Amino acid sequence: MRKKFALLARFVVDADGKKIGESISFYEDMLIIKKGKDYCAIPLKHVELKDGKIHVKGIVNWDKAKELAKGWLHNV
Repeated sequence: MRKKFALLARFVVDADGKKIGESISFYEDMLIIKKGKDYCAIPLKHVELKDGKIHVKGIVNWDKAKELAKGWLHNV
């Protein structure tokens, strides 16, 4: 659990190191990311912490990530 909390309040970047947003919470087995004005949920198995930043592994379907985050929004 402690390892999981190390992912909070970190910048999230893509494979090229471009900033996507910031990690703010967890929902089920997903990391919640604030991306601009939107909230997105990315499965924890698709992120890794390197050099103080969270790196997203693979290609993300951002529309689906926004849809997944709606469950978190309804429970906040």
